[in-house]
Amino acid sequence: MFVTANTEIMTTADPVKLWEYASDPVNWTASNPLEHYGLTYFCADNRPAEGVEFHQREKVAGVYADLRGRIVYMNKPNITVWAGTATYKLLGGLFRIRLPEGGVLKMEHTANGTRASHNVYIDFPNSLWGRLLRWCFVTILDGQKAVYDHTYRELVFFKEKLER
Repeated sequence: MFVTANTEIMTTADPVKLWEYASDPVNWTASNPLEHYGLTYFCADNRPAEGVEFHQREKVAGVYADLRGRIVYMNKPNITVWAGTATYKLLGGLFRIRLPEGGVLKMEHTANGTRASHNVYIDFPNSLWGRLLRWCFVTILDGQKAVYDHTYRELVFFKEKLER
């Protein structure tokens, strides 16, 4: 049972420059300073590449998440597909909920500029427990909106930085 967010912006930034800027872990962390706490790619140049594992610390809907994943497909700068598992820590880590997550980051050159999109998902288990967790996330934490806002904020940050 998925919670998804499909975000996109148009920018005048070149897709290659946009990808280079956004793929820098320092810039990615800065794109959402209230919710990002660090991103590391486990490779020599600390940049995404197909097969590279990563670790991101962040908050989603006000809940701390420790996301560990892998870049499963990349056609630089056009598309990056990632998947991982986020461990959401509740009550200071007393409760830990692990959920599969993933996303597709695209940079598409158009006649009007670059369409940048980041479509993400969180996959809740198809069980009574999963339905309860999803209900709490969507209803109590307003998680659907929070995931959208979180992802959209990142894209807007990159647009603003590169259109200066």
